[in-house]
Amino acid sequence: GFKAGVSQITRIKYAIETDIADIRWNLSAIQEVGEEGFNSQIVNSLRGEIKNDIEHIYMLLAMLYDTRSIQLVKENIDSATSEGITYAVELLDVFLSDQLKQRVIPILDDIPDSDRINKLDIYFPRVRLDSRLALKFMINRDFTQSNRWTKACILYQIGLSKQSEFKLDLIAQMFNPDNLVSEVAGWALHQISEKEYLKNVTRLPEEQRKRLNEIILEKRRLSNLEEVLFFQQIDLLEGIPGITLSYLADISEEIQLKEGATMVLDETVNNDFYVLISGSVDFYQKGVFVAEFGRGQFIGEMLAKSNYLNTNLILAKSNANIIKFNKDKFYELLADNVKLADKVLQYA
Repeated sequence: GFKAGVSQITRIKYAIETDIADIRWNLSAIQEVGEEGFNSQIVNSLRGEIKNDIEHIYMLLAMLYDTRSIQLVKENIDSATSEGITYAVELLDVFLSDQLKQRVIPILDDIPDSDRINKLDIYFPRVRLDSRLALKFMINRDFTQSNRWTKACILYQIGLSKQSEFKLDLIAQMFNPDNLVSEVAGWALHQISEKEYLKNVTRLPEEQRKRLNEIILEKRRLSNLEEVLFFQQIDLLEGIPGITLSYLADISEEIQLKEGATMVLDETVNNDFYVLISGSVDFYQKGVFVAEFGRGQFIGEMLAKSNYLNTNLILAKSNANIIKFNKDKFYELLADNVKLADKVLQYA
């Protein structure tokens, strides 16, 4: 693997410290936000960010130290046993510099979050915030510090609790180029004040304004956040991080079938997967009834379990909402997300 030259060592150490500073900030935010109600989604997302930062730290350490030693440390930490973690910490204590070991070991050691924060507070001090101030900071942090799914969950929680002091933040986020964030910000503002929403949505570009109105006013389609919350309930996608599912929502398209309507799936040209959001459909293959499918079930050859069969025709037994994924884009997403790929292979 890549090894840092003398001129690169300082920059890599700085990058490690930046990751640790973000972890320390998020650890405090988890305690400040709490896990009541939808806040649990925010906390899960923050823990996912911490996990990603730790993976990045391993990668950076492998550029500074022996790759096999870092891999051995990672394997023992991932074992989640007290013996494995103790051995990993002892290894780090041997080969890390004094400066790094004082910062890295508290991140990886098997200690309560409160102890972790106390040990890191010497190097990365942070004022304690109340829950609302913590949310405000996270909304406005850079995307390298709070990812899109964390921001979307925070905006959704603000809408649920109708916290009017966030109006200006919500208006600003409506202009965010990321549809996931823009949609939830618009929805949250509408929850707090329909008048403010109608006043500010007219300032958006026509295509974005139409999209938000279809979701918020007309309720003709799901927002990307609602799709992610739906995906989390599907067995195939259980345990997949929200940030990964948000990218799945990006490549999806919603289709609505009226009761009695049909949709043909010609396997020679069909390049999509389908999953039912609501309603139920009958499947026919060469004119013969094959099976009935309901909410949360995938349609297509991706799943080859006994009750997942290819078909030529979908017949809606009731009004049905269906999400469509392009196969090529779905496979691209699998290539970039190992956990999602592993999950799909379990059903293959």
